Amino acid sequence: MDPLAQFFADNIIVIYFAYGLAFFIMGLMIWIESNRTSEFRISRAFGLLAGFGIIHGLHEWFEMFQLLSASGATSIPDWLLLDEVRIAHLVVSFLLLTIFGVRLLFSTHRKDGSEQRLAYIAAGVLLAIWIISSLVTNWIFDPEPDEFVTAVDVLSRYILGIPGALLAAWAIVLEQRSFHKRSNEGFGRSLQWAAWALILYGVFGQAFPPKSFLFPSNVVNSQLFFETFGIPIQFFRAVEAALMAIFFIQALRAFELARQERLAHAQEARIAAQQESLETQRRAQKETDQLNQELREREELLGELLRQVVTAQESERQRIARELHDGAGQILTGLGLGLAAATESVKTDPAIASSQLVELKQLNAQALNELHNLIGDLRPAVLDDLGLIPALKAQVQQFESRTGVKGEFVVEGQRFRLQPELETILFRIGQEALTNVAKHAQAHSVYLHLVFSQSCLKLIVKDDGRGFDPEKVLKTNHHERSAWGLLGIQERAALVNGVCFIISKPNSGTTIHVTVPLVNKKTDDVKD
Repeated sequence: MDPLAQFFADNIIVIYFAYGLAFFIMGLMIWIESNRTSEFRISRAFGLLAGFGIIHGLHEWFEMFQLLSASGATSIPDWLLLDEVRIAHLVVSFLLLTIFGVRLLFSTHRKDGSEQRLAYIAAGVLLAIWIISSLVTNWIFDPEPDEFVTAVDVLSRYILGIPGALLAAWAIVLEQRSFHKRSNEGFGRSLQWAAWALILYGVFGQAFPPKSFLFPSNVVNSQLFFETFGIPIQFFRAVEAALMAIFFIQALRAFELARQERLAHAQEARIAAQQESLETQRRAQKETDQLNQELREREELLGELLRQVVTAQESERQRIARELHDGAGQILTGLGLGLAAATESVKTDPAIASSQLVELKQLNAQALNELHNLIGDLRPAVLDDLGLIPALKAQVQQFESRTGVKGEFVVEGQRFRLQPELETILFRIGQEALTNVAKHAQAHSVYLHLVFSQSCLKLIVKDDGRGFDPEKVLKTNHHERSAWGLLGIQERAALVNGVCFIISKPNSGTTIHVTVPLVNKKTDDVKD
């Protein structure tokens, strides 16, 4: 025996230890990785591959302890080192490798979980073939117990080991393509090399089983390998096991990298969600501030409108007092003096008294006319008696006669009476709009359009005057604001849940468009 062969023969225990250690470490590392989630399909079958590595490593250590026990180097009881237990480890490890390969092969094409059932069926078929082959071998050859154990070992490698290794290697080669799709070519190559190491281990390594009476192990066996290459088959298997462990561990780095990428993406998503949440809070706070600002401005506007209303009331009272004093008051004073003079004249000159009474009658008629006009300015009787349409028509006619501006009043739709409050508000809106035209528009004509419908009523006042910038006029500070009439129109429309749009541009005229909803309306038709 040459020195190299003698060296391996003397250190066969160390070879078995390294052989088992390589598989055990590979299985342990894969088992650790199998407890983590991954997007790669192979990770879902890692538990089976880890079981193969750990149990197969224990099988090799089992053989190591059997050799140590045979040489008297250990005191382990013989019943713990039975060949049946060792072969059970070998069979279970090969079955796990087969289940791993079949499950990984079908996981690409089946999404309903049936790949696991197919894997167990395939492993069950191989196990049944192995059991039947073992029973037939025992029945035909009737070997001695030691020879039967060796034959069963050989059958497990032929029937379970070689097919299981080929299926697993094929599945791994197909799976490494998914690494290339994810730009993990380096890790994919490691997985491919691991598959080649598994092929060499499973096919070439298991093709040289222990020598037995079964063909072809009676010719091609571990003894022939040792005589041909000068090294024990266990050393070759240990080298392949070490290569598998190295390449699988390198490939596992892809899972760690993918996990780090997922963590990075999750962190980025969390940061983005936090930023979005902060942005949402900032927008909400900004909207709240804007609403609060609008509310404050609204309150200030309402306060200012209230002051304007009070001022307008006082001005109106002063006007009424002035009108009564300068008009009806003076006439009534003259009427009183005339009656006193007529009383004296009746005694002395009835003819003069008669002419004085005629003059007093004219003064009385003038006083009544003054009072009638004053009452009409406060609230036209036609609004209460005939309704909105005649009141607005009369208002347009009075506006035209008073200002010289041509006025046109058009009514559209089926006409009906409205609630008194609504008619009053719409009349005051039209009256205020005409007043604004007279004061500010410098218009040549004004058009007032009243549109009836079943759900709403529209009042449109349009002039061809000089126009203005609504944004500038209506949005100015209340200390500088002068468009109180327009604001009053908007507030009156809001009182009945209506909306008011003011459309105007300098030198392009002005259109006031008011729309109010109709909730309760009187059904009696009206005429002009």
